[in-house]
Amino acid sequence: MSKQQTRLRIDRVLFKQFQHLCALEKLRPGEAVESLVRLAVDRGSIADLHANVAKRGGKGRALDEALFKSRLSRLKTCLEAERRYWKETGEGIDEPEAEEFVKELVEIGKRSISEELIKEFETVLAEADKLYDDIEKSTIENGISRRRQIVALQ
Repeated sequence: MSKQQTRLRIDRVLFKQFQHLCALEKLRPGEAVESLVRLAVDRGSIADLHANVAKRGGKGRALDEALFKSRLSRLKTCLEAERRYWKETGEGIDEPEAEEFVKELVEIGKRSISEELIKEFETVLAEADKLYDDIEKSTIENGISRRRQIVALQ
């Protein structure tokens, strides 16, 4: 999709606040502006979008946080199941379900989610990385061991 460069003139203080929000939410300013423009176009009205935001208040964030907590809990459960499967079978799962939860959490997290939930997500991601590293190392070591056994038998 081609992009159109615009030269919007915005109050300097307002833009600095906007940049700060973008940094907190880990968005590039252009990405955030495009997202806002897309919302207005999808609604068919800028005024309607503004009225909807004013009417909704903090409910949207509360719903996002509830959804984030739910998905984070499911991710933890999924990772624990994958860990158990690996410990009992010695093999990793071919298509880990956890990956889908991570993608969903990243998308929800791009919206305004509390710093506390982001930190919890980072902790779970670190645990997931360790699990997948352990599975990969174990798989490689098992492969090497089997290869040595085959060579020894010949």
